[in-house]
Amino acid sequence: MNYFRQLTIAVLHPGTEAGSALDRNNRITVFAFAILPGLSPNFNSFILLASMVWGLYCLATGRLALNLSRSDRLVAIGMSIYPLVMIASIFINPPYSEELDWILRLLPFFSVWLILPRMRQSPDGRLVPLFILGAGIGMIATFLLSLLQIAFLMDRAEGGATNAALLGIIGILFGGIALLNLQSPKSVEQRIAILGYAAGLGCVLLSGTRSAWLVIPVHVLIFIWFFRKRGFHLSLRSLAITGSLLFVGLVALGSGPVFHRIQELQENLTSVERTDGEITSLSARFALYKGALSAISKDPLTGYGPQNRMSSVLAELPDNIRPQLSFTHVHNGFLTAGIDAGVFGIAALSLMLLTPVIGAWRKEAGPGRDLAIALALLLFSSYVITGSFGIMFNQKALDPIFAYMVALICTDRGSTLFAPVVSS
Repeated sequence: MNYFRQLTIAVLHPGTEAGSALDRNNRITVFAFAILPGLSPNFNSFILLASMVWGLYCLATGRLALNLSRSDRLVAIGMSIYPLVMIASIFINPPYSEELDWILRLLPFFSVWLILPRMRQSPDGRLVPLFILGAGIGMIATFLLSLLQIAFLMDRAEGGATNAALLGIIGILFGGIALLNLQSPKSVEQRIAILGYAAGLGCVLLSGTRSAWLVIPVHVLIFIWFFRKRGFHLSLRSLAITGSLLFVGLVALGSGPVFHRIQELQENLTSVERTDGEITSLSARFALYKGALSAISKDPLTGYGPQNRMSSVLAELPDNIRPQLSFTHVHNGFLTAGIDAGVFGIAALSLMLLTPVIGAWRKEAGPGRDLAIALALLLFSSYVITGSFGIMFNQKALDPIFAYMVALICTDRGSTLFAPVVSS
C-alpha cells in the first residue's frame, strides 16, 4: 500500500519547478488515458477532445508555443494527410450524407499539432513511464471485469469496451505496453508489468478475438529485441509470485471461450465449401473482401466516400447475400480506405500507420529512442494485424488511442533516461 500512496503523490502533486501545474495535469491525463481503454474507451475520446480544445486555446492565447521539431512536423503532417484525403473524398463523391458527422470522426488525427506542445511542458522521461505503468494497472482491472462477464455466462468478454473485438485489440496492445516496465528496478512495477501483460493476454483470450492471437508472436519478437538491447531487472521472488498468478490465470482460461472460438473457426472453414447460402463470420468476410476489391477496381482513384462505403460494396454482391451483411466496414482497414478514397486513401492510411515508427526512428540514439521504437512497433503491429481482419480506424476508441500514442512517442528525446514512476 505504501507504493500506491507514493504513486498517488507522484501523479497528483507537482514539484516546485516552473510549469509544475501543467506537468501535474499532463501526468493525470496520461495516467488516466492509459488506464481507461479497456474499462471505458469513451473517456479516452473525451480526454483527447478536451486536450485538443485546451491545446488550441493555449496556442491561440500564446500560453504555449508550437514547439515542434522537424521530425515532429513530419509526423504531424503524416497524421494529417489521412483525414484530409478522407474529407476530400466525402465532398468529391455525392450524395452528401452526414458529412459533418464524418468530419468530426476524423478530428482525432489532427491532435498531434495541439497536444504535443502541451506534453512538452513536462520534464523529459516523466510521462512515458506513467503511461506504461497505467497500462498495466488498467489491464489488470479490465481483466477482472472480463472474468465477471464470463462468470455471468457471456459468450465473449467485452470489458468496458462494449465490443469483444475491441477488447481484444486493446488487450494485446496495452498488455504489451505494460510488459515494457520489466526494465524498472522497482519490484512492484515489475510485478505490475507481468500481471498487466498476463491480464492483457487474458482479455484477448476471453474476448475470443482471433486476429489478436496472431499479434502475440510478433510482440514476442519485439520484446526479445528490446530487452536484449536494454536488459531488465527481475528478482526471483517477483518471478515466483507473478509466474504463479499467471499460471493460475491461464489454467482458468484454458477452456470455454478459446476452445469455442477454435471450434467455430473449424465450422466456418467447413461451411465455406457449402453452397446453401449460409453466411458465417468467415464467409461474410470473404464476401466483403470480394465486393470491396470489385468496387475498388471500378473506381481506383477517388473511391466512393465513406458515406457510400457499404452501399458500393454490397452493389457488387449477389442479391441473396446483401440482406445478411449488415456491417459498417469491410473487416479490413486497407480495403475500407480503398473504398472510401481509392489508392490515395490506402496510401494515406499506410503513411499514417508508419508515423509512430518514423517519429521514433528519427530520434537520436539512446534509451529514449529504444523505448519509443518498442512502443511504436507494438502500436503499428497491433493495428495492422488486427485491422487486416477486422476493425482498424473510424472507431471512437481506436482512433484516439492511436493519435494519443503517436504524440506520446514523439514527446521525449532519444537520449532521455527513464526512471521509475515512484523513485523513493
